[in-house]
Amino acid sequence: MILTTLKARVTCILGNLLEHYDSALYGLLAPFIAPHFFGPTDAVTALIMAYAIIPLGLITKPLGSLYFGRIGDRLGRKHALMLSLMGMAIATITLGCMPSYSQIGPWSIVSLALLRMLQSFCSAGEVVGGAIFFLEHTEESKRSVMSGWYDASTIAGVLIASAFVAILCMFGSVTENWRFLFWIGGVTAILGVFLRITAEDSPEYARDKEEKKGDSLFKVLYEHRNVVFSIFLAAGFTYTTYTFAFTLINGYVPLVTSHTKDSVIYMNTWLLLIDMCMLPLFGRIGARIGKGRLMILASTFCGLGALPLFYLLDGASIAIVALIRFYIVLCGVAFGAVYYAWCVELLPPSRRYTILAIAGSLGAQAIGVPSSAICLWLYKSTLWVPAPAIYITAISLLAAFGIYRFEKKREWVPS
Repeated sequence: MILTTLKARVTCILGNLLEHYDSALYGLLAPFIAPHFFGPTDAVTALIMAYAIIPLGLITKPLGSLYFGRIGDRLGRKHALMLSLMGMAIATITLGCMPSYSQIGPWSIVSLALLRMLQSFCSAGEVVGGAIFFLEHTEESKRSVMSGWYDASTIAGVLIASAFVAILCMFGSVTENWRFLFWIGGVTAILGVFLRITAEDSPEYARDKEEKKGDSLFKVLYEHRNVVFSIFLAAGFTYTTYTFAFTLINGYVPLVTSHTKDSVIYMNTWLLLIDMCMLPLFGRIGARIGKGRLMILASTFCGLGALPLFYLLDGASIAIVALIRFYIVLCGVAFGAVYYAWCVELLPPSRRYTILAIAGSLGAQAIGVPSSAICLWLYKSTLWVPAPAIYITAISLLAAFGIYRFEKKREWVPS
C-alpha cells in the first residue's frame, strides 16, 4: 500500500512538473521568438500577437476538460493521465520543429496556433487529473500540506524552463537554440508516460464510481453549479498571477524600464526558487487557518496592492521590479498552495475530474490566460505604465468575492 501510494505521488509530481515546463516555455521564450514566427512588424505588435495566441486555448481547453474529465471519472484517472501526457509530448516536440515566417510565411502563425491549441487541449487533463490523483492518495488531514508540495512541482517545472532559458541567455544563443528546449521537454514527457503504466486508482474513487454510474454531464454541472462558479473565479485568479510571473513580466518590464529581457529572466529564475519553497509553508498555514480563509486573504491583498506597486514600475530599478513581482506572485503562491485541496474537498470522487477540469479550464482560459495580451493592450492604448494593474486588481477582488460568497453560506454539495 505504501509503495502504491508513493508510486502514484511520484508519477503525478513528475507529470505536473513536465506539463508546466512545456507550458511555461512558450511564455518565457515569447519575447525572443516572436519575430521568428510573426515576420516583419514592430516589437510590441509581434509580442502582443505571440501572447494573443495563448488565449486560443479558450476553444480547446474546455473541450479537453470535457474529454479527459469524463474519461477520468468513468474509466479511471490513470487512463486520462497517460493520454494527456502523451498528447503534450507530441505537441511540444512538434513545436520545436516549426519553420519560421521567412520559410513558410503566414503558415508559421497558423501552425503555431494549432500546436498551442493542442497543448491546451491535453494540459486540461494533465494539470487537474494529476492533482486529483495525487490528493486521492493522501489522507484528508494532510491534503492542505500535500497540495502545497504538489504545487511546488508546478514551480519546479517553470523553474527548470526558466533556468534553461537563462543559460541560453548567458551564452547569447536563445534565438539559435530555443528548439532544443522544446525537444527536451517532449522526450522527457514520453518517459513519464511509461512510468504511469503501473499506477493504480485510489480505493476512494473506486467506491464512489460504483455508486454514481451514468449521470449526465448536464446533471452533474447543474447540481454543483455554486462550486463551478467559485472554481471558475479561483482558477482565473491563479492563472492571472501565474501568467504575470512567467509571461507578462518578461515582455513588459523591458518595454517600460531600461532592463533587458536577459536581466529579467535572470531575476525571475532566482525568485522562482523562493516561490517553490513558500508553497509547502502556505500549505501548512492553510491547514491551520482554513483553506478558504487563506485564499480570500491572498486574493484581497493582491487586489489592494497591485495598483500602488505598478506606480513604482516606470523606470524602476531591478530591485523594485523584483519587489513588485515578489508581492503579486507571493499572493498567488499563498492562494495556489491550497487551491486543489480546497477544490477536492468540495466534490465527491466520481465527479471531481469532470467538474474541476471544466470549471478550472474555463476560468483559466477566460480570465487568466488572456491576461498578458490584455495587460499589454491596456498599456499600448493608454501609454500609462500602471495600466496592467487595473486588470490584475479586478480579477483578484472578483476571486476574493467568489470564495467569500461560497464560504459564507457553505453547504456540502449533493453526493
